[in-house]
Amino acid sequence: MAYNLKDVFYIGATHEYLASTYGSASIQGNIPIDISAYVDPIAKGRARGQGLAIYKVHYQVSGDTAGGPQDGGDGGAVTFGLTVKPYADSGDNSGELNSGDLMVSSDLAIFLCQYNAPVTIPPYNGMKGTELLQPSTEVPYVCVRDTIFQIIQSFVGLTSSDNLYISYRLECALVTLDTATLNQLLRTQTA
Repeated sequence: MAYNLKDVFYIGATHEYLASTYGSASIQGNIPIDISAYVDPIAKGRARGQGLAIYKVHYQVSGDTAGGPQDGGDGGAVTFGLTVKPYADSGDNSGELNSGDLMVSSDLAIFLCQYNAPVTIPPYNGMKGTELLQPSTEVPYVCVRDTIFQIIQSFVGLTSSDNLYISYRLECALVTLDTATLNQLLRTQTA
């Protein structure tokens, strides 16, 4: 694994969370990001399995498609992040999240954050929230499943007709895995 200019590339994703959907507490969503082009857990002959190492996750919470902040009068509080946990169903208001999916103790969580809109629970952090979990350049999160899910749960419903946009930029590299490491990752990333 090498965290350097030659090996690292970026994967980005943005999703719009509608105020009409997330307008009350306890609404959950899990939006897939397909990474199957980067992951190949099957060793073939002498070729080893390949995983996607995620070194850092950058994120932005916006109030519009241009990347601007939410309006000063907007309310709401959410916990959101990225996971490799497989789900039977996906989408906004899916109700698929389970106890522990948004906890840093989850082996399947890659990144987690809490965000409070301007007039909700202080402090308002502009377009950033409070990071709870982040991979590192020394110990990346290595994905061997073909989907990463953008997960979210509202704890205070969004109060504005303005929607919430959450964008991610993942710093990644392809890594070759020996059989023992690959088997351990496959066991860990199976819910």
